[in-house]
Amino acid sequence: MAAIRTEGLTLILGGKTILDSITFSVAAGETLVLMGKNGCGKTMLLKTLVGLFTPQQGFAEILGQNVHRLSPIALDQLRRKIGYVFQKSGLFDSLPVWENVVFALRRFSDMDHHALRHRATECLNRTGLKDVEDKFPSELSGGMQKRAGIARAIAMSPEILLFDDPTAGLDPVLTDAIAELIKEITRTLGSTAIVVAHDFNLAYKLADKIGLMVAGRLHTVLTKDEFRTTDDPYVVQFRESKLTGPIPVIE
Repeated sequence: MAAIRTEGLTLILGGKTILDSITFSVAAGETLVLMGKNGCGKTMLLKTLVGLFTPQQGFAEILGQNVHRLSPIALDQLRRKIGYVFQKSGLFDSLPVWENVVFALRRFSDMDHHALRHRATECLNRTGLKDVEDKFPSELSGGMQKRAGIARAIAMSPEILLFDDPTAGLDPVLTDAIAELIKEITRTLGSTAIVVAHDFNLAYKLADKIGLMVAGRLHTVLTKDEFRTTDDPYVVQFRESKLTGPIPVIE
């Protein structure tokens, strides 16, 4: 059974089609990397998968459950099995780092203060952050904030991990470090992952499959080796950063 599956997923907001008949599946333990131009619907797809938006047509299933037919309580329970890493980390500025990491655990578990603090340290260490528990997000560098966001996402040992452009704005060295971190975490947790990315090195390092989104449509899903070599004109234009081709530069 696929850990994540959509069929004909269509989202329309303000009369504009944001997601157009999206159909794909991700097997348990597999990583799908989504690529495409800014504004093509990648982030909105992640948000729709976790129930933040309701599609007009089609469906999304996570761990065998139809996300948009669940009661609020059942959806809340499903979300406990999902770790979400926001593009800009999404840390709460008013909370120290350790409280950011265990924010969901504090709500959904009966762990006491000492246990929560221990779990935060454990997750931060796992992401390569040490002695930052009592710092505030503003005291961390961009790369450290990304790692703290990942630490928060794994605090509840999720079965599903969703990464929204986790290396945006980072230099090549940090990008590679984050890629290695994501790869290690998904492997050790056995998590199924979807990663929104613009960096080809990141995509090739992480992906079992790569999907190319174009104007709200999922144009194709290929293995990473197929993505490197296909002569599909859409993939070639995106892969080789060509200004001319079937993907409009300005829409």
